[in-house]
Amino acid sequence: MKLKLAVIGYGNLGKSLEKEIEKNNGTELAAIYSRRYLDNPKYRPLNEIEKADDFDAALIALGSYGDVMNYAEKFKNFDTVDSFDTHAEISKYKSNLEAIKPDRISIISTGWDPGLLSLARAALGTAADEITTVWGKGISQGHSNAVRTLDGVLDAVQFTLPNGDCEKKIRAGITDGAKLHKRLCYVAAIESDKEKIEREIKSMPHYFDEYETEVRFVTPQEVRELKKQTSHIGQVFTSGDGFTAKARIDLDCNADFTAKIMLRYALALPRLKADGYKGALDVFDIPLRYIADKKLI
Repeated sequence: MKLKLAVIGYGNLGKSLEKEIEKNNGTELAAIYSRRYLDNPKYRPLNEIEKADDFDAALIALGSYGDVMNYAEKFKNFDTVDSFDTHAEISKYKSNLEAIKPDRISIISTGWDPGLLSLARAALGTAADEITTVWGKGISQGHSNAVRTLDGVLDAVQFTLPNGDCEKKIRAGITDGAKLHKRLCYVAAIESDKEKIEREIKSMPHYFDEYETEVRFVTPQEVRELKKQTSHIGQVFTSGDGFTAKARIDLDCNADFTAKIMLRYALALPRLKADGYKGALDVFDIPLRYIADKKLI
């Protein structure tokens, strides 16, 4: 029997999830929930989500900056998988879900980082003295969404860039992420709000306040063109007594890769439920046997 799935949110990630579900023989797309009207036969208004009872689980493709936490109560009646990516808020988010839906499964932060690179940090860090992650160059979906939530912003996209030769800096002992990265924001905005918007971006906690951040105001058309750049890179560097190690992920499309990971965890839900799992689970809570091909051992 196919696993019936709903997608909540229809930005880049939601569209990628739709594609992955439809091409997987073990899944069926039941619905796409969105705040805006979609010319799509699977569309349902997001404000009707609490009435839903015709799918097995939902894949959440809303933004991590506010949206996912704010809507959590509406998802209490079904199992979910998300890619919540605000590292500093993961513990709080997980605790909130435990309180809201303790008898359902909520698989959280299953993207490539947090997610796969979290597993790499854990594995490579078992004997390490230092663990450092470097991102970019690439568009950050979460940071871009955070900028777009600000009043006066018409559209925006944010690039994360390594600040110089990061590997050389790390081997020299510089491991502070704020010194290893730059944030570059391209923002289309209402003219009278630009000064305020730049201040708000640069002071946004967990996103920009600790980083060298540049804000460039451009036209909505320029933002749309920049969004076509879908690639990203993530690297984990570790070192210890007598060794160095590195894990690297190169993505042609950030959203497509994240969707593949989320779907893999969604497919594990029936086994997890049968084995007695419930509550909020991150990638450290779920043994790899639930998502990995056993032939890889």
